[in-house]
Parts: sequence; C-alpha cells; structure tokens
Amino acid sequence: MKATTALQAIIAAEIERSGPIPFSRFMKMALYQPNDGYYSSHRKKTGKQGDFITSVTVGSCFGSILARKLHSYWIETGASQQFHIIEPGAHDGTLAGDILDEAARFSPDFYQVIQYHLIETSEALRNNHSERLSDDHEGRFNSQPTMSTIHVPCGAVISNELIDALPVELVKFDNDQWKRQMVCIDANGNFSFTNAEIGSQEIAQFFASLGTGYPDGYTTEYNTDMDEFVRSAADALSSGIFITIDYGHTQEDYYHRDRITGTLQTYHSHQKAENPLLCPGEIDITSHVDFSRLQETAENAGFHSPWLGSQSNYLTKHARSWLLEMEQNPQKADMEMIRQFQTLTHPSMLGTRFSVLEMLK
Repeated sequence: MKATTALQAIIAAEIERSGPIPFSRFMKMALYQPNDGYYSSHRKKTGKQGDFITSVTVGSCFGSILARKLHSYWIETGASQQFHIIEPGAHDGTLAGDILDEAARFSPDFYQVIQYHLIETSEALRNNHSERLSDDHEGRFNSQPTMSTIHVPCGAVISNELIDALPVELVKFDNDQWKRQMVCIDANGNFSFTNAEIGSQEIAQFFASLGTGYPDGYTTEYNTDMDEFVRSAADALSSGIFITIDYGHTQEDYYHRDRITGTLQTYHSHQKAENPLLCPGEIDITSHVDFSRLQETAENAGFHSPWLGSQSNYLTKHARSWLLEMEQNPQKADMEMIRQFQTLTHPSMLGTRFSVLEMLK
C-alpha cells in the first residue's frame, strides 16, 4: 500500500504482516494511536473550528448544571468529608473546570471536599489539565491515563460522549448469516472491507439472540470495549452515582430492521464523511450507544436504580434551583447562560440528540 500518512503506514504494515484486521482494531488505531490517532493529536476537534459541537463546547452551562446535580446527591447522601468526581475521557479539562467553577461559586462547602480525577489517555491533553485548572483549582484535581488505579469510597463517575468513541466491531448480515467486517488492503492499495466469521463467541451469541429476517447487507455495530469500561467504573467507585451522556438508542431501536446501515458515523469539519476507512487519524469515528446493553452491563457490575431519558429532561430537572434563582431575581439573569441552556435542551438542537443514563451504587 502507498501510505500518505504515518498512521496509514502503521495500519498497512500490521495488515501486511498479520492479514486482515477487525474493524475494532482499525478504529482503535485511527482514534487512539499515540501521536497520530485522532484523539491523540493536537488538532482542534470541537467547537466551531473543530469537527463537531458538544454540550461542553456550547458553554459552561452544561457543567454548571451537572455541578448542581452532584451537589444535590452529596447532600442527599450525608455530605461526606470527601467526594470524588471521576471523568473518563476528560479531554482538555473544560468540563472539569466548569464543574469546579460552579461548585466553588454555588457551594464552597461542597467544593472543599471535591477531588476531581481527570482520566485521559492522551499525554498531550493530560498536560493541558494543569495549565487549564491549576490557577483556580490547585489541589482539587489530578490527571491519570486510566481508571485502574482509582478506588474511592464515594463520589461520581461522569462519562460524557465517551462510549460512542470506543472501538466497535462492524457486523453484516449476509446470506442469512452474521459476518464480521475485517479491514484489508484491496488490489488498488486502499483500505477496504472483507467478510469473515464472527469469531468471538460473545458477539456470535449476541447476534444470534437478535434472530434472522434482517435484509441482506444489513450492517450494524457491537461495542467491544463497553463492558470493560463499565467494570472499571464500578471498580473505581465503592458507592456513588454513574452518569452517562451520549448518542444512543434502546436495543429495540438500535437493531431495528429498518436501520440497515447501522449508526457508525464519521465527521470532519462538521460534515459527515461516507467512508470510515479514509484518512485514519484525520476524521472522528463514532457509533451510537446501545443503552439497553449498557444498563444491563452496569447492573451486572453492581449499579442499580436506572434513570434513562433525554438530555433535555435531565438538564431541565436538575437546573430547577438555577432557574428558580433567575425567576426570583430577573435583573441578575445571565442571558448568555439562558441561551446555552436553550441550546442544550431544545428538541431541535441538543436536547433530544443525547440521552442520559443515571445509575447508583
């Protein structure tokens, strides 16, 4: 293969050495390969100059509401002397800063017991955490590459748009059989797909449970890293709250027979790209979350009392104290924060684009 980037050469060399690779392996390298992966590079990914808009890039309103939610939970559970907030996929620390800023402003007592753990695999992004947070929040945070060393008595795990970026297997229904999509190099020297047996008993059993009757060529995904992520969250937290905010569907909708091309999407400069194999490291690759499977996995890991709904309903519910403050003191209303709240909650904007699963332990 004639590679045009270092990452293309790395992927091609692995295929030439070992044969076709699972799409999950391709996706992992495309997103997380040190220095060259999409999330490991220094290029701007979010906001107007990036590839996509997130709830965090809308402004500080999102983090402020989450801070108030966590404060309420802290009060309800006895106002412990330590409250740990664990954020896997913390990116550049913006959400952490917004939550800590609001906690310090809204409840100094709560702020003083917070220890914020930013989990980020990218060393470059971890280095940003101190630059972003040290001036205002020295001693209230730390940065680590994994959750594996964290074991805290109480607190929260917040996963915001993380699970949709975990590697997935692409699976295709072909001649009444489920096949795994592998990545190979075609005769023209380009990355392309080829079918193979499922291989994994876990994945084979899952798709067998969906039954047959799917249209030929129906393609969908299976998140291969979600179970391990949930178990890591459960291991890190002895008791507390687990909040997942992401794109997704219940299993019935996710694997509906009419969803013939699945949910895999790629983004570059706010535009959807058609081929996830083009330009690895240069485009974002995401897949929606199967919230039914996520909930089941979390329950098996020890979480309970699930609440699943739209971001609009969740943020509106937990913004009540803030909204009441503005109603009682309209002259102090922050119009920019109100605009952000509308963007986060309006059905035609981000309000129904994201779902929230909250569970307790």
